[in-house]
Amino acid sequence: MRRVSLKVLIAAAISVVSLLLTAAVSYVIAHDAVKRLELQIGRSLALLADEMQDKLDRAMFERLQSLEDMTEIAKIPSKTETPASLRAALERFQTAYADYSWIGFVNSEGRIESSTGGVREGQNVKDQEWYKKGLDEPYVGDVKVGESGPEKSSSGRVTDFIDLAVPVFNDDETLGVLGATLSADWAEEVKDTLLGSMKNSIHADVIVLNDKKQILFGPDDIPGQKLDLPSINDARAGVASFAVEQWPDGQSYVTGFSKSDGYRSYPGLHWIVLIRESQTLAFEPVRSLQRNIVLWGIAFSALAAILAWMLAGKLSRPLLQLADAAEGLRRGRQVDFPAVDGYDEARVLAQSLRSMVAELGAQRASLAAANQTLESQVRERTQRLAEQNIGLERAKAEAEQATEAKSRFLAAASHDLRQPLYALTLFARALSRRVQSGEATTLVAQMEEGLHGLKGMFDALLNVSRLDAKLIEPTKVAVSVADVIERVSVGFKVEAEQNGLKFLSRSQNWTLETDPALLETIIRNLVSNALKFTHEGGVILAARRRNGQRMIDVYDSGPGLSAEQHEKIFEEFSRNDQRARGANDGLGLGLSIARRYADLLGMRIVVCSRWQKGSRFTIVLPPQRVIEAMPPAVGASKDEAEIHGFRILVLDDEELIVAALSRDLRDRGNVVYGYQRAADAEAAFADGLTIDVAILDFDLRDRETGLEFISRMSHETGRFIPALVLSGGTDSVTLATLAKSGRPWLTKPADPELIVATLHAVIKAGRAAARQPAAEEHVGSD
Repeated sequence: MRRVSLKVLIAAAISVVSLLLTAAVSYVIAHDAVKRLELQIGRSLALLADEMQDKLDRAMFERLQSLEDMTEIAKIPSKTETPASLRAALERFQTAYADYSWIGFVNSEGRIESSTGGVREGQNVKDQEWYKKGLDEPYVGDVKVGESGPEKSSSGRVTDFIDLAVPVFNDDETLGVLGATLSADWAEEVKDTLLGSMKNSIHADVIVLNDKKQILFGPDDIPGQKLDLPSINDARAGVASFAVEQWPDGQSYVTGFSKSDGYRSYPGLHWIVLIRESQTLAFEPVRSLQRNIVLWGIAFSALAAILAWMLAGKLSRPLLQLADAAEGLRRGRQVDFPAVDGYDEARVLAQSLRSMVAELGAQRASLAAANQTLESQVRERTQRLAEQNIGLERAKAEAEQATEAKSRFLAAASHDLRQPLYALTLFARALSRRVQSGEATTLVAQMEEGLHGLKGMFDALLNVSRLDAKLIEPTKVAVSVADVIERVSVGFKVEAEQNGLKFLSRSQNWTLETDPALLETIIRNLVSNALKFTHEGGVILAARRRNGQRMIDVYDSGPGLSAEQHEKIFEEFSRNDQRARGANDGLGLGLSIARRYADLLGMRIVVCSRWQKGSRFTIVLPPQRVIEAMPPAVGASKDEAEIHGFRILVLDDEELIVAALSRDLRDRGNVVYGYQRAADAEAAFADGLTIDVAILDFDLRDRETGLEFISRMSHETGRFIPALVLSGGTDSVTLATLAKSGRPWLTKPADPELIVATLHAVIKAGRAAARQPAAEEHVGSD
C-alpha cells in the first residue's frame, strides 16, 4: 500500500472539512434564499392577478357610470322623438369611448329606435335579458362564449364582448333602456394599463374566466375553452394567491390567481383572473442565484485547500524530522533526536522521544536478563506438562480398559447366567402345573417370584444394552395419562399395603402423543424406587399442573437425598447409601433407564429432595405432545394366545433349556422335537421332518447362528419355516443383528406365557404368508 505523507493528510483533512462546511452553509443559505425568491415571484404574480381583477371591476364601474352620465349629457329624454338627432349624439359618445362597439336606445316597448351606425334599428329586443334587467337597474351581462368564441367583425375585431344597459327616466317615468356592447379591446387596454412598463420584461399571460370556468380572453389559442385547475378552484373559494401547476398543454406554469368581487355599487361578474408565466422563465432568477452560490462555494473551497496545503507544510515539517530520526533508530543506528523549531507541541514531543530512547536502553538490558530467567522457567514447566500428559494418557487407557471390562462382564452375565435362569423359569412353570397341596403351591409361587425378580434384573441389563445399541425407537400413539397411572397404581398399591405403607394416586384427563410402554416403564421405575427406600409414611403418584406445565410427580416420605446425590443417582449401577427394602433389591439401573427413556420421549426428570424430609421426582411432559381429543381406540384382538397340536422344533446348545422348553410345550399339547446340535436337526430335516414352527437359540456355538440355520433349512426344504429366535446375549452387536433380521426374537430368560403368545403370532403370520402365493397363482390362472 502506498504511503501518504502527513502533509497531504493534513491538507486533505482541512480541505474536506472546509468543503463540507461550505457546502452545508451554501445549502442552508441557498435553500432559504431560493424559497424566499420563489415565494416573492409567486406573490408578485398573485398581486398582478388581484390588481387585474380590481382594474376590471373599476373599469366596468366607470363604463356603467359613463352610460348613466350619457343619458343626461345627450339629453336622451328630449330626443326620443327625433331618432336622427339621438343617433348623432350616440355616435359622438362612441367616438369619445372607442371601446364601445355598439350603443343604442330601446323604447319602453322593446324596439331599438336609435343606434350607432343605424345597426339593428327597428329590432324588437324586449325578450333579451339585458333589456329586461336594464329597465330596473344598471346591468352588466357576462360574455356569451360559444363554440366559435365571441362574435367578430369582418376586420377580425371582437364586436360582441360584454352587454351593458342602464334605464332612461323622464322624471318618474321609464322611457326605455340605453344599451351598449363593449369590445375585447377594452379588456386589452385594461391589461396594458396593468402591466405598463413591465409588459416587455414579464413574459406573462393574462387569462380571464367566467364563473363557469370558461376562458373569456387570453392567448389566441385558448379563448372559449373550459379550464379546470386547482388554482381556479381556490380562486372560486375566494383565495387570492399563486400556485405552481401543470396546464393542459403539458407545461408547468407559476400561476397567480384572484376572483372579481365588484367595486362600489357594481357587484361584479365573479370573473377569475389568472396571471401565468412559464416556471422556467419565472424562476430563472432562482436558478441564477443557485449557480452563483455553487461557483462561490467552489472558489472558497479552492482557496481553503491552498491555505490548508501551506499550513500542513508548516505543521508537518517538525514531525517529519522526528519521523526520520525514529526510522534511523529502528534500523539500529545511533541517532540523537533533533531539537525542532516551530510550535510547542513538536518541541515537547522531541524531548519526550529523547527521554524514551534513554529509558528503552535501560529496559533492554533488564529484558535480556529477564529473558534468560523466563527461558529456564519455560523449559521446566514444559517438562512438567509432558509428564502430566503421559499420566493423563495412562489414566485414559485405564478408564477405557475398565469400560471394556464392564462390557465383557455384562455380556458374560447376560448370556451365561441367563441360560440356567431361563431353564429354572420353565421348570418352575412345569412344576406349578403338577403340585396341588397348599404348602407346595406356596413354595412354587415364592420360587417363581424370586425368579421374576432375577428376570427383572436381567431385563434392566438388557434395556441398558438396547439403549447403548440405539435399538429402542419410540412408537408414538395417543395415550391416556389417566389410564397409565391407573394401571401402575393397581399393582403398587397392593405392594405398598403389604409393606405397611400408604399409596395414593391422582390422575388428570390428559391425552399425550407418546410411547405408552416407555412412559409406563418410566413411571414404574420411579414408583418402585420410591417404595424401596420408604420405610414409613407412603408414596403419592399424581398428575398436576404447576407453573403452566403438565407434570407427573412421585412423592415419597423416605430419607431424602443430599444435593450432591441429585445427579449421581441417575448414573448406571448407582446405589444409594440408604438401605433399600429387600436384601438384593436392584442393580442401580432403574433411574438411569428412566432418564434415558425420558430423553427419547422429549421429557425431563427433575429431582427435588430434602435430607430426612422425603423426595419428589417430577416428569415434565412436553407441551407440544399434548393433544386435545383422544382418538378412538382400536379394538384388541380376541384370538386365544394359546397353542396346542403343533409340531415344534426346539434347537439350543444347553441341554437344560431344551428339556425345560420341550416339557412346557408338550404340557400344552404339542409335539416337540428337541436337539442340542444343528447337525442333528439338519439330519432330521433330511429324513423328512416337517414342523409348524421352530424355536432356536441365536448362539449355537457352531459354524453358524440360529438365524443362519433356519434360513438355510427354509431354502433346502423349499418352504418358509416360521421361527422364534431366543438369545442369551445382550451385547449391542447381537441385538443389532437380531433387529435387522426381520425374525421375531426374545431375550432369555423369557416368560413362558410370552413365548407362547409370540409363537401364536409367528404361526399365524406364517400361515398368512403361505396362503398369499397360492392366492396370487389362482388369480393368474383366471
